[in-house]
Amino acid sequence: MTATPKTSDEIEAMRLAGRYGLNLVWVGEYGVRCYSAGRNWSENTAWLEQQVRAYADPERSLAVALEMYYRRFGARLERRTLDELRGMEGARVREFYRLQAANHEIPWRGRSYVPGNPDGATDAANLALNVINTCLYGLVETACHATGMSPALGFIHRGKAVSFVLDIADLYKFEHAIPIAFGVVARHKGDGTAWSGLESEVRRTARDHFRRTKLLDRVVDDMTSVVDAGHHP
Repeated sequence: MTATPKTSDEIEAMRLAGRYGLNLVWVGEYGVRCYSAGRNWSENTAWLEQQVRAYADPERSLAVALEMYYRRFGARLERRTLDELRGMEGARVREFYRLQAANHEIPWRGRSYVPGNPDGATDAANLALNVINTCLYGLVETACHATGMSPALGFIHRGKAVSFVLDIADLYKFEHAIPIAFGVVARHKGDGTAWSGLESEVRRTARDHFRRTKLLDRVVDDMTSVVDAGHHP
């Protein structure tokens, strides 16, 4: 399915984009969705090449992964294996969920991810977390396309079309995503049951927060500096 420009200005904009090899990314407001992207791959491949070299070399790949964990934990943990670090991170995330729920006085029975919430059974906090994560992934994927890197070539996550997006998004969940989700739920002071406008409210809150904090700029800077760390192990 294609979208055809309707006005002469839109047609001229598309013509110029193609002529000069501009990167076009179709996103929701302030990056809370990343619908599609197009790029002339003969231009601006410097960061993609950096990413591929780091990804393909086991020592450099480990250096990138350790840099990501350093930015999350605030301490160098070189003597840990990736499996140990994943376990530590999982325990830390579970504890952060519990503390956020307690601080906001929200009922919490643990993280439960149900894609699409088909039966409407997901509680408010879990549904809000699902939505904010989707918004964050959209923002990070937008940054990935802007730099020309591959969303698939991850260093901690592997085997998914968005593995690198998941890697980078994890850098911002504690500071940005999780507090937004619990904050929206707390404003309603209910019994923990999801309400009909929850998803749109989380998206709007994420949009405004991303714009106010200029998070997209930070994601681009962090993404490139993390990959660069793989070239100085």
